[in-house]
Parts: sequence; structure tokens; C-alpha cells
Amino acid sequence: MNFKRVNHGFFLWFLLVIGFAQFSCRKDVPEASPDRFVDNLYGHTNKLELIIAYEQGADPYLNFGGFDNWRITDYNLNQLLATQNIPVKVPHVLDSMKNLGVLAQNNYTRQNIIDIAADVQRYSNKDSVKGIVLLFLNGYLIKDGVIETRVLGLTIDGSAVVAIFKPVISASSSKEAEKNMVEQSTITHEIGHVLGLVNNGVPPTSPHHDQANGSHCSNASCVMYWKNGAGEVVQYIDQFTTGQDITLFGEQCMADLKAK
Repeated sequence: MNFKRVNHGFFLWFLLVIGFAQFSCRKDVPEASPDRFVDNLYGHTNKLELIIAYEQGADPYLNFGGFDNWRITDYNLNQLLATQNIPVKVPHVLDSMKNLGVLAQNNYTRQNIIDIAADVQRYSNKDSVKGIVLLFLNGYLIKDGVIETRVLGLTIDGSAVVAIFKPVISASSSKEAEKNMVEQSTITHEIGHVLGLVNNGVPPTSPHHDQANGSHCSNASCVMYWKNGAGEVVQYIDQFTTGQDITLFGEQCMADLKAK
């Protein structure tokens, strides 16, 4: 089955074959944003908060096998932004996330997502404390009038808004461990775009921008790589469940943020 992540301008297909994952991506034309989040982030922010809201029935996965899933996002965002002295607050339990109830739509356009996020966002781009809104929706993306049943997640270009389409995450694998990994890696990847990777507001310090595949990294071991090789899912799951290194961003992407 073929799945994809979407950054308004960045399409990422998530292919699960016999328990392994492969990624591919194509570039679309993003809409211009007069007040890009990333342009107001670095040098103007003392703290970043991940604001998570979920539609009823689309609750994010919290843990698997005794492992705290949100440790992955928490660790990677704080590691990435440590050199910028921007601590990131990431909720780990549902009580710290907002329950949106049952929304009126069954599926969601880009504008629907922007409107929902506007009601959840607590900060402006000009505040010293900023927020990235992460929405878990119990439906699919509507793009150009078509319901996209394989889109895992969407980043609204230039904004601090990420949407995760829970039915697609749930259908990505028959194995619970893989579903949990798919969700966390999708979140980390999409937030990487929000933070300016790769060459999406943060200039690269080395030739690792894979221009042929949009704002992605040429380092195959980086979460921002457009295509992960076979066996990557199992490798990630081993790291997550054994408590070993869960670093997802590659050295080049880390260096880009350090130099920003």
C-alpha cells in the first residue's frame, strides 16, 4: 500500500512493504506567505511549545510496549534547537492535549485545517514564546477537490501548522509497533519542514539539499531524507523499544540549525 506525507509544496509517499518502509517525494508549488513562521523564529524566540489537539477518535498514540512515544519527538526537537537556545515543550499525555470533540467535516481542505489551527494556536509569530499546532484529524485531506486517502500528514507552507490524518496512520500497517513509528517519524519530519529544513528557510551549510526532491536531505540516515531504505522501520523500532539512541536528524541538518 502506498502512503504519502504532504508539506504544501512537499509530497512524501510512505510505502510499507513486508514490514519495511520506503519514502519518495515530489515538489509542488507552495503558496506565498507574507509572514513566514521560520523567518520570525530564530533570534526572536525564548521558548517553543508544541500545541497538540485531536479530534475524537483520532487520539495520538502515546506508548507501545512500555515506551513513551512522545519521547521521540521531544528528544529530537530539543536536540535540534539546543544550539539556538530554544527549549521545546512537548506534551506526552492526553490530559495535556486538547480534545476537539467530533468536528463537522469528515475530510479536510487546506483552509479547514488553517481555520481549526487558528482556534487552537495560543501565540503569534511575533511573541517570544511561539507555538507549533499539531492536529490529529479523523478524516482525509481534500486537495483540488480530491479526497487523498494515502496522505499521512500535511504541513501548511510558511506556517506553524501540521495536520496528521489518523485513518491513514492506522491503515499504514497491521503491526502496532510500525503504526506508532510511522506516526512519530511523520510528526518529526513535518516539524522539520516547519523549522526550515532542508533549505526551507534555513540555509544549508553543506551540499546535502536534495533539490530534485524538494526540501529534503541527501543523507539516507536522516529523517529529512526523501526515501528511507528497506529495513529502516525495523531499525527505528529497535531503537525506540530498547531505549537506545533515537536521534532522527542527521549531522548536516543539525549543522544547519547550529549555524542559523
